[in-house]
Amino acid sequence: MPQKVDSKRPHRRVGLITHLSKSTGNIIANAEGELSVGDFLYDQQGKRVGVVFDFFGPVDAPYIAMKPFVDQVEKLVGEPIYIEEQRTEKKIHRKH
Repeated sequence: MPQKVDSKRPHRRVGLITHLSKSTGNIIANAEGELSVGDFLYDQQGKRVGVVFDFFGPVDAPYIAMKPFVDQVEKLVGEPIYIEEQRTEKKIHRKH
């Protein structure tokens, strides 16, 4: 079941789903931003659709391979994918 993310947290576009691998069933997307293996990826509605497990192709135009978390993955072809921005907590130091 896809997980809904906190819609208050910003998301950054990191790619576009190009196709599904017929041999593995994995989602393939072109990479448009920085990612790491293990990053969760989301659709436009904030639903978690997969996790990055590999990169391949040319260095200047890499592809992302991700394990899907959703059914009917073929409906995602042509759709952008997003990564959840990490919150950075700012600490306030008080002088005593």
